[in-house]
Amino acid sequence: MMNGTRPRIPEARAESGDTAERIHAEGVRHIYRLSRSGCLGTMINASIVTFALWDVVDRVLLICWFSGVSAITLGRYVLYRAYTSAPAAAGTAGSWGDRFQIGAAGMGAMWGLLGTVLFPSTSTPHQFLVIFVIGGMTMSAAVALAPVKRVFYSFTLPALLPLIVVLFMQNDKLQILMGALAMVFTAVIMAFAVETRENVLAAIRIKFEHSDLVARLSAANIQVQRSNEELQEKIAARDRSQEALREATQKLEALINSSPLAIVLRDANGLIEKWNPAAERMFGWREADVRGGSVPWFLPGSEEEGERHRSMILRGETFSNVEAVRRRRDGKALTVSISGASVHDDEGKPVGTLVMVADITARKRVELLQKLQSAITRLLAEARTVEEALVSVIESMCRMQGWACGARWVLDQQENALRTAESWAVDSPAVREFVSESWGTRNRPEANPKSDASVVRRVWRSAAPLWVPNIQENPNFRRGPAARKAGLYTVLGFPVVIGKDFYGVMEFFAPEVRTQDAELMELAKQLGSQIGQFIARKDAEQNLNFVATHDALTLLPNRTMFGDRLSQALSQAQRYHRRLAVLFVDLDGFKAVNDNFGHNAGDFLLKEVATRLRAGLRAGDVIGRIGGDEFVVLIEEFNDRGELAEVARKIIETAAQPVDVGGRSCQVTASIGISTFPQDGRDSQTLLRSADSAMYRAKEQGKNRFQFYSI
Repeated sequence: MMNGTRPRIPEARAESGDTAERIHAEGVRHIYRLSRSGCLGTMINASIVTFALWDVVDRVLLICWFSGVSAITLGRYVLYRAYTSAPAAAGTAGSWGDRFQIGAAGMGAMWGLLGTVLFPSTSTPHQFLVIFVIGGMTMSAAVALAPVKRVFYSFTLPALLPLIVVLFMQNDKLQILMGALAMVFTAVIMAFAVETRENVLAAIRIKFEHSDLVARLSAANIQVQRSNEELQEKIAARDRSQEALREATQKLEALINSSPLAIVLRDANGLIEKWNPAAERMFGWREADVRGGSVPWFLPGSEEEGERHRSMILRGETFSNVEAVRRRRDGKALTVSISGASVHDDEGKPVGTLVMVADITARKRVELLQKLQSAITRLLAEARTVEEALVSVIESMCRMQGWACGARWVLDQQENALRTAESWAVDSPAVREFVSESWGTRNRPEANPKSDASVVRRVWRSAAPLWVPNIQENPNFRRGPAARKAGLYTVLGFPVVIGKDFYGVMEFFAPEVRTQDAELMELAKQLGSQIGQFIARKDAEQNLNFVATHDALTLLPNRTMFGDRLSQALSQAQRYHRRLAVLFVDLDGFKAVNDNFGHNAGDFLLKEVATRLRAGLRAGDVIGRIGGDEFVVLIEEFNDRGELAEVARKIIETAAQPVDVGGRSCQVTASIGISTFPQDGRDSQTLLRSADSAMYRAKEQGKNRFQFYSI
C-alpha cells in the first residue's frame, strides 16, 4: 500500500478444478449477457461508418463490409439466443466460450478490414471517424469481454493491429503520430482489460467464497445442534459430548474470526453477541464497544429495513447478496452485500441471527463509473445535435453521480470569454435560482490569476480537471453567497478539449462536501476529450452540410436547397389550399460590370446585392442564387397579386441602388418574372419555368421591371 499500487486479493491457495470451472463458466455467462447490447452497438456504429464513408471509399467494398458485419452480428445474436435457451450444464462453458471466440474474432477482423481495406486515406476527418469507432469498439470490448482473456484478444488484436500498421505506412506525419497514439491506446486498453478482468474474477471468487462460507457456517451450526442432541440423549457420555461441542464451537469461532467478511451474531432481541475482527476493520467499532447493544451501522431512517431483515431470519427465512448502504463509525457510507441466516437452539427454535457483510463499495463505484461512461457514449452516438446531447450528458452525470446541477461553458472566440450554453438542475427552487443567477454571466480572463477563485477560469487556464471540496470556504468565490443559499459545496470542473484545442468547461455542483475522487477525475478528463471530439465532429458535419446547400459567394441557399424548400412549400400549399409565388430575378447590366471592372468587382456587387435583397424580404420568405446573376424568391401565403407586385417593386428599387466597388460606383437593375401556384404550375419545375419565361418578357419590354406569367 505504501507504493500506491492497488491491493490484490490473495490467492495463496490454488483454486480447485471445480472452482476454476465455475469461475470460467461465470465469466462466459458475463460475456454472453453483455453480447446483446454489443450486437446493437455494433450495428449502430457500422451503419454510421457506412453512411459516413459512402462517398469516400469504394461503395462495393463498403457494402460487402457492412454485409459481413451484419451477417456476423446476426450469427452472434443467434448464438446468444441459443446460449440463453440451453440448459445450464457443467463442463459446457468451454465449448460455448469457443463459439463466442469465433464470433468475436470474426467481428474483430471486420473492424480490422475497416481500418485497412476501407481506410479513407484521402480524408483526414473520415480517418478520425474510423479510428474513433474502432477505438470505441475495442474500449467497449475491454469492459464486456475482459473476463475471458482469449475472447478479448481474439477481438481486439485483429481490430487494432491492422489499423496501426496502415497508419504507420502513411507518409503523412499526422497519420504516423496517429499510429503512435493508436499503439499507446492499444497498450492502455490491454492494461485496462487486465485490471477489469481481475476485478470481475475477484468479484466472482468472492461470490463463490461467500456462498461456500454460508454453507460451511450452516454445516457448523448443524454440527453444534447435533452435539447438543447427543448431550441430552447420552447423559453418561456428557464429558465427551461437551468436549466435542467445545471443539466445534472453537472451530466456528476461529472460522468467524479469520473470515474476510464482517460477521455479526445477535440474539433473539437483536443485541450483539459476536462482532468479528473483519467487522471491526470494516465499520470502525471495536467488539467491546458494541457487544450487548444494537447494531450501530444504520443510516438515519434505515433502521426499519434492518428490523425487517432480522424478523425474516427469525421466521426461518434466509437471504444472500442483498445490496444495501451502511455507515462507518466516522460517518462514511459503505455499499455492502448482506447475507443472513438464523441460529437455532437444541430444539430447533431460532434464538438469534447470523449476518455476513461484504464491502462492495469499490466494485459498485467501478460499475457506476463504467455505466456512466457507457451511458454518455451512447448519448453522444445517438444525439442529432450538440445541444440535445449535452443536456442529456449533464443530466446523466448529475443523476448517476448525485450532483445537484451542471452546465457547459462554451468559449466565445470573438469576446475571448466563456458563456453558458446548456445546463440542468434538480427540481429545487434554490438550486434553480442559483443556476439562473450565476450562469447568466460571462467569464473572462482574470487580471490576477493567483487570487482568482473562479473554477471555470482556473480550468480554462490549466486545461485540466479541478476539484474544490468546499467552495463556500473561499471568500473570493464570486458565486459563494448564491452557493450558500442553494446549499451547494463541492465543485467539479473539467475542460472540453481535442488535443490543444479548447472548446469550453463542464461544471458540476454537489449538495454536500466531497473529498476528491481520483477515479472520477480521470473519467472527467476522458469525458472532456470525448465530448470535444463529438462537438468537433458535429461542427464538421454542419460545415459540410452548409457548403453542400448554400452558394459559396453570397451564402444564400443554392439551387438544390431552394428546390427542396420549394417542394416542401408546395406540399403544404396543396394540403392546406394555400397560394405561393416564385419570383425569378435577373440582374441587368451585370455583365458590363464584370467586363469593365473585373470579376472581383462583380463578385463584390453580387454579395452586396444579395445582402440587400435578403434584408428587404419578410422573415419567412426564401431567397436563393441559382446562377451567375440569377436569384429566385419564394413568397408564401399572400393575399393578392398586389402584394407580389409590391415585393417586386421593392426588389427592383433595392437592386438599382448604386454599389461602391473600390471607389467606383456600379449600378445594375433587375428584371423579374412572377409565377403563382396553382395558376401557373402545380410543381416546382413548372413554376420555375413559368417565372423564367415571365422574366424574359420583362426584359423584352425594356428591363428594370416585373412581369406576371399569367396576364
